[in-house]
Amino acid sequence: MSETHSSIMARLMPLYEMAPERFMAFYDAVYLMCVDLPEGCRFRISDRCREKDLELFRDIVKTLIAEQPYDKYAGQLELSDDMEYVRRTTGFKPSGNRFIPKWRKG
Repeated sequence: MSETHSSIMARLMPLYEMAPERFMAFYDAVYLMCVDLPEGCRFRISDRCREKDLELFRDIVKTLIAEQPYDKYAGQLELSDDMEYVRRTTGFKPSGNRFIPKWRKG
């Protein structure tokens, strides 16, 4: 069964309430890693945080994915199926207008 935004937030809120400054520092670091990720690139979660913080990192990424605004021209964040990688897809790139008539010289 898929997790909901509410169930993820129910796990995150007690951590926030225990130590808001510490939680927000971690949240902001994860947020910046995800926002600054260029289209078509990915990173491995276990390379960016300690093993004990993996679930927290994944939960924050899941909330960022759920809350990101949809823009077909910008790549979207995704978690890999094994939840090991965060990647940013490539957005829609419109082609040039191929149907402009060629002007005749002369």
